[in-house]
Amino acid sequence: MFKRENRLILGTKFNNFRSASTPQFNLKVKKNGMGINRFGIVVSKKVDKRAVVRNKIKRLFREALIELNRNMFTGNDILLIIKKEIISKTKKEELILLENSLEKLAIIKR
Repeated sequence: MFKRENRLILGTKFNNFRSASTPQFNLKVKKNGMGINRFGIVVSKKVDKRAVVRNKIKRLFREALIELNRNMFTGNDILLIIKKEIISKTKKEELILLENSLEKLAIIKR
């Protein structure tokens, strides 16, 4: 679970954002003017009707984002929108795709 300060609040607007897209998910990033990163993960019922599966996907990506947050530049709002094609990927492939997308947007320090 993200700390309360690292959660995107409901109603956050993504007007001026940068994005990276893969067949498995969309990643939107915008500056928030704060000294911390805030995260949001969206998994709709189109991905899977069962809440158990949707929550499992959220837990997987939440854990990955918490781990990657140590190497990220601060002051960003990050929204991860999961697509239906994520079901066919393994856990390791999903994490590599996420890390590559964050590197593409120059969010991760390398």
